[in-house]
Amino acid sequence: MVDHMLNFFKRPKVIAVLTGIAVCIFLILYSYFVADTVQTRITDAQMTKVDGKYMIATEYRPFVNYDAWYRFKFDSGTLQNEAVRLKGKTVKIKKYGWRVPLFSEYENVVKIEEVK
Repeated sequence: MVDHMLNFFKRPKVIAVLTGIAVCIFLILYSYFVADTVQTRITDAQMTKVDGKYMIATEYRPFVNYDAWYRFKFDSGTLQNEAVRLKGKTVKIKKYGWRVPLFSEYENVVKIEEVK
């Protein structure tokens, strides 16, 4: 029985399917956890939390700003202050995550830099 199972996993089609599944899982996780940058203009940002998260509105889309221990991000208050200061200006926003309107999920901001 054990030999039969080992032989099953050695078949090329099974290896190809398992490899495809692993690659899909990797790409999904990669797209969520790896930060990318967008250039936009901040239209609104306030020092008030909504459901424990700061919100930043931009011309591109809305973002959230919250501490994320698994990313070693503990400066959401400072980052939000920077967003308030740069309101109305063009900025580069480094963010990660997905925007899923159905579940009210927003991308989390990691860094904000003014574009000069």
